Amino acid sequence: MFRGLALTVLSLLAAAPSSANYTLKAYDFGNGSGNGGSANYVVSGHAGGQASNTLASASYGLPAGIKASTTVAVPGAPTLSDDNNAYDRLHLVLAVGSAPTDTTYLIAISSDNFTTTNYVQLDDTVGSTVSPANYQTYTAWGGASGFSILGLAYNTTYKVKVAALQGSGTGSTFGPTASAATSQPSATFGLSTSLTSTPPFSVTFTSLPPSSVVTGNATVTATLTTNAANGGNVSIKDQNGGLKSNSTGYTLASGSADLSSSAKGYGAQVTAASQTSGGPLGSVSPFNGTANNVGALTTSWQPLANFAGAITGGSLTFSLLAKTDASVPAASDYSDVLTVSLAPLF
Repeated sequence: MFRGLALTVLSLLAAAPSSANYTLKAYDFGNGSGNGGSANYVVSGHAGGQASNTLASASYGLPAGIKASTTVAVPGAPTLSDDNNAYDRLHLVLAVGSAPTDTTYLIAISSDNFTTTNYVQLDDTVGSTVSPANYQTYTAWGGASGFSILGLAYNTTYKVKVAALQGSGTGSTFGPTASAATSQPSATFGLSTSLTSTPPFSVTFTSLPPSSVVTGNATVTATLTTNAANGGNVSIKDQNGGLKSNSTGYTLASGSADLSSSAKGYGAQVTAASQTSGGPLGSVSPFNGTANNVGALTTSWQPLANFAGAITGGSLTFSLLAKTDASVPAASDYSDVLTVSLAPLF
């Protein structure tokens, strides 16, 4: 009997799942991807694996893959401006729109169009360090009032851009930039008297009768404007340490005293200090007395007044007072030379 082997050949054919309404052309799992599009819409699909496609527009970025389900809205362009003509800082206000209040923001800054990128740190200075700690809320970045970015180079243009992070969403890309330039360090200073606005300036004691407090015939006013962030002072020194007569060789010494009760003396007293903005400008001891109290004039620099920050339209006025007694030799050549200066702290 012939014994043989019956062989049945089965053909395995792949068929696309279908119904009367649809046909699924590709359904393999692992790294499938594809794009469908029209003039108005683009749909990118991924199944199972991470593909390289990314959806993006001017305002949003959606990385590819099944986990990128939400992306935080990209912040708008912030407002960057000169901070009161400052040379070492710029003022920044974030543009957050209707973002949730727990959204945090990272601020990137550059002076070379982001060839080199730094980041605003928690103390408002600039550094290369970037970590989750660099993200702060809108309120922490000053809210609607904004804040000053500190420690910048003078006379330099900077660009700033902002990225956002919120909840479990994917962090946004950086938004559009804003730019502004820091100023040059600057200071203006002038002197005048109540008698003249142009040099030479002189203050005269027309006579110094014994036991009488005499005020010079003119007041001296110093005017100042500076963007010195650390403030500064207006200082004074004299040539002789008092009113000196060359003909007699006698000097009516200057000293800090109440001339009403002192037998004799000579000194200065600040009578007014003001500013248009900034500062503020204020007189300091021993020149801040009233009535006939004066501060000693010496050959070393002493502050008449100081100010804590940048100041505009500063004005400081002082008077000179003197008193003699019978021990002071009579002469017509008593004199002194005063020098007044502005010392800004940049």
